Amino acid sequence: MNTKYVAIFLAVIMLMSIGTFFFSGPLSNNDQDDNGAGDPADAPGFETIPGTRMQHELDSVLDGLEMTPQGVSVASYVDYSRVYNTPLQIMAPNITEIYSIYNTMIMQRYSAYSATGDFAFEAHTISPEVINFEYMLTEDSYNGYYMLSRGGELYNVVGTPMLLGSRNDLENVIDVKSGTANSSTDFERILSYVEPGAEYSTLVIGDGPVEQYYLEYRDMNDGNYSRTEVFVEPDQSLLDNISAMEANSTDRNLYYNTTTYGDENVTKVVITTNASNIYGLILEQFR
Repeated sequence: MNTKYVAIFLAVIMLMSIGTFFFSGPLSNNDQDDNGAGDPADAPGFETIPGTRMQHELDSVLDGLEMTPQGVSVASYVDYSRVYNTPLQIMAPNITEIYSIYNTMIMQRYSAYSATGDFAFEAHTISPEVINFEYMLTEDSYNGYYMLSRGGELYNVVGTPMLLGSRNDLENVIDVKSGTANSSTDFERILSYVEPGAEYSTLVIGDGPVEQYYLEYRDMNDGNYSRTEVFVEPDQSLLDNISAMEANSTDRNLYYNTTTYGDENVTKVVITTNASNIYGLILEQFR
């Protein structure tokens, strides 16, 4: 795997990297509604927020793309409910950081953003589904959806999942959900090689050795773990590096299954290992 894409993946799976970018601080006492963090068991439910609530299945990166506008270059999905207390936890943020966004647990997380930085949003399923954070309700709804200001330019749309982003970007997502704008087809070519069900997955529009790129990490549920990478229009140098790494991979307790789809110029690499070698699986790079 190209070092650049390792860096992209590790960045997008870390929730707080984008959370820190979005959050500019709490609302002032003069602006906030009479709400705030407390025991989730005592917090009000979603029904306290007027208007339409977001409803969208969020079990994979493919689900997330169905609510994403056109023009994104990176899309990422993590199922934290299946990551913690497994070897895959080493790539996840501290639970305290995950909890701090809503003062309740984020179970699944999807994010998408453009290469230019002019669009970014996240979607989170949370448990329990309560409003346990400070906010200010917008006066007017957008297409029936009220937004919750979190300070600065950050807003939530309440529902399953919760949406997080700037007001303009969330309006673009609502347009897709409302049927007035098309969902993303940016990764249409690579998606036929992607199977749902991975704990971690990310899609990238490439600007280097590949045109499009997919990476996932998956619990095989038999004591083994896999990493799948799909390369669309890969450079020959990258393919040569894959072959070189595969040649002695068993010495590193890594087992390759490489498939080349010649007519489509697509290469798919699945690497499998056991739980004790999870670091080796993550750090394997096609130099």
